[in-house]
Amino acid sequence: MSEPEKHQSPSRKLSRYNYAFGPVGAGLIIDAVDFVTFGPVGLALGFPIGAAAGYWLARSLICAVIAGVYCTIPGTELLPLGTLVGALVRLEDVPQAPSSVSSVVEAPAAEEVREDDRLMLS
Repeated sequence: MSEPEKHQSPSRKLSRYNYAFGPVGAGLIIDAVDFVTFGPVGLALGFPIGAAAGYWLARSLICAVIAGVYCTIPGTELLPLGTLVGALVRLEDVPQAPSSVSSVVEAPAAEEVREDDRLMLS
């Protein structure tokens, strides 16, 4: 562990853990709700319970509706789709570079390289 990481505040560490594991944890919760609403219970209570859990996790009506529909569909109890979607969301997300690190110098455009090569050859 590097020196700056040792001296981070607990809230900063919690924020980093939430960023790293938040979508996967939310997927696990939705999958657990889907498992609890197994069978005929899911047809009757899957949508309201799943929608409430989805809204509680994401604070979004779209996510609430998707979670409610997912918990209502029969046969999804044993598929960890919520967890997989959460993992894919985090996998596709590009982390922001820390502000303390200097920015990387961009490579020159292809046109600039070609002009420089022509000048060197003449």
